[in-house]
Amino acid sequence: MELGMESGTEDLRKEFRRKQAKLVAELEAWFEDETQPIDGSAPPPPSGGGGSIIGVRPAIDSKRVIDASRVTRQVLDIELPPEIIKQGGYASCDEMISDLVPKLERVYTGELKVKKRRPFKVSEPA
Repeated sequence: MELGMESGTEDLRKEFRRKQAKLVAELEAWFEDETQPIDGSAPPPPSGGGGSIIGVRPAIDSKRVIDASRVTRQVLDIELPPEIIKQGGYASCDEMISDLVPKLERVYTGELKVKKRRPFKVSEPA
């Protein structure tokens, strides 16, 4: 790697780290909003001794995590690449942040290459 490229990557890494506290705070707020029950109540405890499917599911699934792109666009000016999201989702906010933030740093600095998304194209009326 050229010296100029290393310097550019290091500058991006420093810039990411300056934004990291805001990124984490915004992701925490997003996670809190996304995992709140619609009616504000906690789910009822399972009845019987057989356990519950609710206890097995992640707190937030991987498809919903894609919606956190609004946070990454706002803080980092990049999309949240679906390919860096843990398949199946995350059991907690801490798990999501500890998984995504290092990956987002690598995407931000260009060390991790991800597919570029094509802009949505609206077709012309006939």
